[in-house]
Amino acid sequence: MSVLKKYTIPYKGLKVGSHTFEFEVDDRFFQAFEASEIHRGHGRVKVGLEKQSRMMSLTFEMEGEVEVACDRCLEEFMLPFTYQGTLQVRFSETEQESDGEIMWISPNEPELDLAQYIYESINLSLPYQRVHPTDAEGHSLCNPDMLSRFKIVSEEEFEQIVQQASRPEQNAEENPWSALEKVKEELEKNK
Repeated sequence: MSVLKKYTIPYKGLKVGSHTFEFEVDDRFFQAFEASEIHRGHGRVKVGLEKQSRMMSLTFEMEGEVEVACDRCLEEFMLPFTYQGTLQVRFSETEQESDGEIMWISPNEPELDLAQYIYESINLSLPYQRVHPTDAEGHSLCNPDMLSRFKIVSEEEFEQIVQQASRPEQNAEENPWSALEKVKEELEKNK
């Protein structure tokens, strides 16, 4: 049985009215998506389903944490997530493309697969820039060793280095990569 199979709702046997479902997401859930940036995590998903004769309305509440790479120091860390949203499920004999607000399924489909929707909602709930949080004193929890490897150069410094490196040398048959080598040497001198 597929790991993602447990994120389905067999709606055919449900009566018209309100129903509640709860799911747990874990490492195996995220690993089931091949190109996922997230390989570890855990969380809780609560789904409220309002079944009507011709459609279903779903409300989602999700919370937990996932492991992501820090955009500043590249080290992995656990990032909390929360998501609240709604989804309309409508029935159609012809295949129609679903979007983030409406999912189309065949009336012959016996169950509602929510795995992809849950996965995408968690991903979209994460901030665009993912960086380590700060401690109580306001200091970044990023890996200090990695941060020390990055040197930020002002535009002025960069222009000076480029100008110095691009000055023509006496030797006309100079290696075409020498200008870049000079920029590298200047940057290393300024450490």
